[in-house]
Amino acid sequence: MAAFYLSNNRFNLTKIETFTYANSPQTCYNTVMNLYEKLAIFTTIETERLLLRPLTMADSEDMYAYASNPENLIYIFPAHKNIADTQFAIANFFMKAPLGKWAIELKSEQKMIGTITFVKLDEKKRIAEIGYALNMAYWGQGLMTEAVRTLTEIGLTEFGLYYLDIVVESENFASCKVAEKSGYTLKKSYKAINEYSKIIKNFKCYRKANHE
Repeated sequence: MAAFYLSNNRFNLTKIETFTYANSPQTCYNTVMNLYEKLAIFTTIETERLLLRPLTMADSEDMYAYASNPENLIYIFPAHKNIADTQFAIANFFMKAPLGKWAIELKSEQKMIGTITFVKLDEKKRIAEIGYALNMAYWGQGLMTEAVRTLTEIGLTEFGLYYLDIVVESENFASCKVAEKSGYTLKKSYKAINEYSKIIKNFKCYRKANHE
């Protein structure tokens, strides 16, 4: 397991350097890992205030608290009608293929308050998009910026991604601000059909490349 610790805006990394095969005393020094092997190491990431970790069914109630609120999700996905919708999402999206998907836990409360994921991850091109959701009770505290900055740093340095994108609706000023505070710059503005509402919306694509 590896963890990033955010201290004075610097990251300190502790990670497994050797791999031991089952039923074999030999230690294998794996010097070239593919992207998913690296993701498998970073299943848990710790920052000053947050713990990014895999989701479990025990997170159902915490997720439902914000996923059932249309106001909380106006720019993300349709609100969950009941906790069964939330349990379905956790099992079939987050737990079925868990690599690159994290619950955001507020350490001071030991409470799951949102999620952050690599979406549209392209291993061959080494690019990805970051998507996230946060319980609105915790907006305005810089928590999502802390999570995005951390995952961006890991994605560009440890995973060797060429660049990361954050795509938001133009009217989602809070997410625009998160992207900008996390060091992303506006790449383009465009119109597209919203995946869920099927309505044409204005979008902004923010990008951060590994040479910036």
